[in-house]
Amino acid sequence: MSMAAALIYWVIVLIWLMVLGTIVFFYVRNPHTFGTTRLLLAVLSIDTIRNIVENVYFGLYFGSRYEFFPASLAALMGQPILLIIPKLLNVLAGSVVLGLLLFRWLPLAIQERWHAQRRASDLEALATIDFLTGLYNRRHFEALAGIEFARAHRYMRPLSVLMIDVDHFKNVNDRLGHAAGDIVLQDVAALCRANIRESDVLARVGGEEFAIMLPETTQSAAAQFAERLRAQIGRNVLVIFGEKVRVTVSIGVAGCAPTAAGTQDLLRRADQALYDAKNAGRNKVAIAPEPEPRLVAAAE
Repeated sequence: MSMAAALIYWVIVLIWLMVLGTIVFFYVRNPHTFGTTRLLLAVLSIDTIRNIVENVYFGLYFGSRYEFFPASLAALMGQPILLIIPKLLNVLAGSVVLGLLLFRWLPLAIQERWHAQRRASDLEALATIDFLTGLYNRRHFEALAGIEFARAHRYMRPLSVLMIDVDHFKNVNDRLGHAAGDIVLQDVAALCRANIRESDVLARVGGEEFAIMLPETTQSAAAQFAERLRAQIGRNVLVIFGEKVRVTVSIGVAGCAPTAAGTQDLLRRADQALYDAKNAGRNKVAIAPEPEPRLVAAAE
């Protein structure tokens, strides 16, 4: 029993030496470790060294008491002033660890989590938002259109899409430069945003092409909205680099027909209507014709 009491401290020392060795090995293999991980390694190192020192002290003391070491060592280390040293070291180490946790590790962990959430939010925005206009991009628009299309078909509710193209946009770029073209696109985006409802979805789906999805809107109502929007954009005069620029748009309108094959079919019809508006002289609204009924083979 006396041997077990003397040896237990050295077993504990061995365990804590293995912990310290693991920490050192990890740090050597990963020298660029930073932030909360490095602070946690520092906290573990302090506590590990404190445990090693304390258990070495008591291992020597009790080992000498049980005659594993010279008895004079027990007389020396058994003095009250020396016995309190490991406890003072314990208090000091605990205070340092507590200070690191409260005033460095926790604030840094919260900050790192905030930065991680911010980066995730920024990445999500990059994946869904057009950087120039602040509108949704084509990929996200098509994803939202798919959701709305499924809902419209499920509940037999109206749904319409507008495809909008800025007329003679290349001429603006060639005459005034790409910076002027960016101003035109931002202005058209702002006018579209100012006219849509909260439930509508507006996106930039191409270089000078925009799309608006109008839930709970019939094709005829969407055509009326498109005409008002076309007229408002046409009345707006921009002054870019000292030159007046009048912008017009062509708009194609398509409603979600019961025979529509899917979202892409709806967008294709709106795109075709847009080409019809441009071919008719631009600055016009064209409405997509109703699609031909799909033939269903009769069951034998």
